[in-house]
Amino acid sequence: MKKEVISRAFLSFFFLTAIIVLSKIKLHPIFGTSGKFSLVGPFIAIIPYFLGITIGGIVIFSARIIQFIIGISHAKNVISYLAFLPAYFAGIQFKKIFKGDRRVIIIPLIAILLFILHPIGRMVWYYSLFWLIPIIITLSQPKLRKLSKRWDIPTKYLYSLSATYIDHAIGSIIFLYAFNIPAVYWNMAIPYVPIERAIFALIILGFYLFVKHALDALSRVVPIYIIEREIVPVEKEVIEAEVVAKN
Repeated sequence: MKKEVISRAFLSFFFLTAIIVLSKIKLHPIFGTSGKFSLVGPFIAIIPYFLGITIGGIVIFSARIIQFIIGISHAKNVISYLAFLPAYFAGIQFKKIFKGDRRVIIIPLIAILLFILHPIGRMVWYYSLFWLIPIIITLSQPKLRKLSKRWDIPTKYLYSLSATYIDHAIGSIIFLYAFNIPAVYWNMAIPYVPIERAIFALIILGFYLFVKHALDALSRVVPIYIIEREIVPVEKEVIEAEVVAKN
């Protein structure tokens, strides 16, 4: 237990520090706002996978509070406090899809509903169709899991893609309701969204593979205990086949 606590504390400190650093690496602007995307979003998406949803959430939002305390970031408006929320939901998606939990489709379904219910969102309702992508990937997870034996990296890329579209969905809802971004900006963003999300998914996958392999290598030198590991659900037919084989 002591070793597990130390390992969790080590990972928590590493992720917290990395969040603060990566949040300052800005990418392209967010249409209709003065904000910019940063590398921290794709990185946050992998944290619940390694630390769990609860501890991961504490680390993620603690990093945001520390940013305000030490003056690295400033709370310009309420959105400043919610900046990491979309990526946190992406992390929930990323973790749950590895376990084959299909209940996470409720997240994009609610996002679609909230978008269409907004007067501006109703004008560009087709924008919310992007969020069918994580639903399709999640529902296809059993088949993807079988394919992962041959195409492991492409499968995990699709998992990353589902996560980044959850990030996109939650972020879009927050900005729509907070700033009433005009319909013209949503239409302007449509051609860029697929490219942007494809790249972000690649970054998520890169972060995931880097951290996973780094921790695996480190565990050979010092006893690092990763509490949250990849859990692959066992198919019903596999269990039945094993029972038959034993008999």
